Amino acid sequence: MAYIGNKPANKAVVASDLDPAVITGQTALATSPADTDEFLISDAGVLKRLDASLIGGGMHTLISTATISSAATASVTGMDSTYSRYLVTINNLVPAGDGKTLYMQVIIGGSVQTGTNYPYANNTRNSSSGAVGNESGDSTFFKISKTDIGNATGENFSGEITLYNPSETSQFKNIGWRSVYNLDNGTVDSNIGGGYYKSGQAAITGISLKMNSGNITSGVIKLYGIT
Repeated sequence: MAYIGNKPANKAVVASDLDPAVITGQTALATSPADTDEFLISDAGVLKRLDASLIGGGMHTLISTATISSAATASVTGMDSTYSRYLVTINNLVPAGDGKTLYMQVIIGGSVQTGTNYPYANNTRNSSSGAVGNESGDSTFFKISKTDIGNATGENFSGEITLYNPSETSQFKNIGWRSVYNLDNGTVDSNIGGGYYKSGQAAITGISLKMNSGNITSGVIKLYGIT
């Protein structure tokens, strides 16, 4: 192409030449990046592209969301060998009755496991009475709250559960949890606990939650895979 007048001089592109609208005007990514997605980074002043798969661990990928409404149990499935860790978050869970305890069991091959294979230990601190522990070496469930979750206006249970290598088939499955919840006496508990499912080494595909008696009135449960 011929130039009218003088040919523009060669010039390096600098920051002031870039309009932010080039990026902000594009469609936003609404989910976690796939391993093949790429970032643009400066490596000691040299621009390079970087695959998302090379970014350090800790990225959470949302797999499913379940909203509970007057249910006897709440099940979370979808765990497989895709991730080595899975995180279940429980938001604003409210029991139908007052003064309840939240139990958890694992799901294997689509079936909730009910045998005495749930050793666990909890360390709980209460806003009024201080620290207390509770544990069992031969339970039919994990107790992931101490006792007495309230269901008065505003009272609820919120927490998270981490499953380590649930699809691994040569080791027992370690599971940890932490939570905070309002008691029916107006105090609050902060709880940290853990246990393992000790019957064989079959892959865990999910978990099931229930109260010690009665239904779960409401709550939101999310399942994440952690890279």
